[in-house]
Amino acid sequence: MKRFLSILFSLALILSLLAGCGRTPAPGDEASAASEDTFRVVATIFPIYDWVRALAGDRVGQFDLTLLLDSGVDLHSYQPTADDLIKIANCDLFLYVGGESDQWVEEALSSANNPDLIVIDLMDVLGDAVKEEEVVEGMEAEEEDHEDNGPEDGEEEAEYDEHVWLSLKNAAV
Repeated sequence: MKRFLSILFSLALILSLLAGCGRTPAPGDEASAASEDTFRVVATIFPIYDWVRALAGDRVGQFDLTLLLDSGVDLHSYQPTADDLIKIANCDLFLYVGGESDQWVEEALSSANNPDLIVIDLMDVLGDAVKEEEVVEGMEAEEEDHEDNGPEDGEEEAEYDEHVWLSLKNAAV
């Protein structure tokens, strides 16, 4: 009986290993052709990802929609992985917020080497609709290092609020 169970267990183990070894579709296969028909979109944060999903509506199956920053990742200190850079380089449309938190994007796009890549910087698209950051009562002002090459005569460079997705007017744009 023990021998029968060990043979049965061994066969089950071998079958499960073989089932996990599926073949990868070669170029020209149906799966490969289907992936070429989809429009690949990469969004850095969830609100942008959700907007694209909502705009796609019933056609969402025609999109390969990727959210770059996983749950719990801080946008302000995010650094892309090699896999993230590959996703950006291979997508058709890349959407990001812009501003100081997305300074890594410029380098990622320069290494993308994709002439057909469409890039949308939300802060750039919104232009004058982006609000300047302001310190109100109860907030702690950011301490900045002022070097010799910075603004002169106490003149401060304007900083813009990167939280553009919080406005319904911005979402409509």
